[in-house]
Amino acid sequence: MTADGDCINPELTTLSRTPLVAGVPLNLLNTEVMSNDRFYVRNHFPIPKVDAANWSLPVSGEVDTPLNISYQDLKELPRHEVLALLECAGNSRAGIQPPIEGLLWDHGGVGTAGWAGVSLCTVLERAGLRSTAKEVLIEGCDEGEERGASGKLNYAMSLPMEKALHPDTLLAYEMNGEPLPGEHGFPLRAVVPGWFGMTSVKWIKSIQVLDHAFVGYHQTSYYVFVPEGATGDRPNERVTSLRVKSLISHPVRGQYVTAGRVTIEGMAWSGNGPIDKVEISTDDGKSWQEAQISPSPSPYAWQPWKYTWEANSPGNYLVRSRATDLKGDTQPVQTLWNFRGFANNAIHVVPVIVQPMP
Repeated sequence: MTADGDCINPELTTLSRTPLVAGVPLNLLNTEVMSNDRFYVRNHFPIPKVDAANWSLPVSGEVDTPLNISYQDLKELPRHEVLALLECAGNSRAGIQPPIEGLLWDHGGVGTAGWAGVSLCTVLERAGLRSTAKEVLIEGCDEGEERGASGKLNYAMSLPMEKALHPDTLLAYEMNGEPLPGEHGFPLRAVVPGWFGMTSVKWIKSIQVLDHAFVGYHQTSYYVFVPEGATGDRPNERVTSLRVKSLISHPVRGQYVTAGRVTIEGMAWSGNGPIDKVEISTDDGKSWQEAQISPSPSPYAWQPWKYTWEANSPGNYLVRSRATDLKGDTQPVQTLWNFRGFANNAIHVVPVIVQPMP
């Protein structure tokens, strides 16, 4: 990709070209692993052009031995692979009422991919963490201006030490067995399994270990839960862990199906690990029937599910899906409203028309 949107897959739904933001139609969310060209794209600034030959990763701050690792040296460190889902924190916000602020994602800001690279903890251990280390700040090369912020800024997010030192928190240089595409963070991006995608910083410019809590626009002003009536006189809760969720990929909204056996299918996931059950309702939520769930290929991946609906009576129906994870968390009928519609995991509802058999 030479510029934002130049080579975007026409199958994707483009919400913005500069910066590039594109979602996946629901009917394509039907595979255990999304191909690179079908994976959703969420950027805050124009895609930076980074030459791997001239790029290196500085690691500084509360460490005993500051590092500056070349791309080639990074690839010679112990390799780690993770199959993980990423979901935009604003995914599914389009239908929230009252209306919210932000790009109106439908449900296509989500996908599972295979990521390979180096565990962040491997790099931090090489640098030697001091006892004063509190957070790990990851800064991207992408930069620009944001409403509510002064001047140019780089996209940046920090991780608490527990999350930064988890072996599955990755500095990824491959996506589905290929070098990272430009729109997905080449040459290096973070992948933070179990958390919403905004913490998986792309086009990494630097890593800094801090002895204090990071304060930055995207982390402490933007990706936070702002309740109705908030006046800014107190800090808002940061968006972090994924919530239990399911989406119906077939049938799609307004689809006509023929009376008889109808296959309802989709995906389910949670930041707490595998899904315990997915339930389907076709009678306005009066009763729920369990769908068949595929085994989890990874604690961080979504799980395909399928249900056979005996749709014998023609008419207009609402099909609902509701997931519950192993922790016992279940999708709510309606998510708690917040100003930017983050973390919407309300029960997915799809209108379907059953027509008589010919």
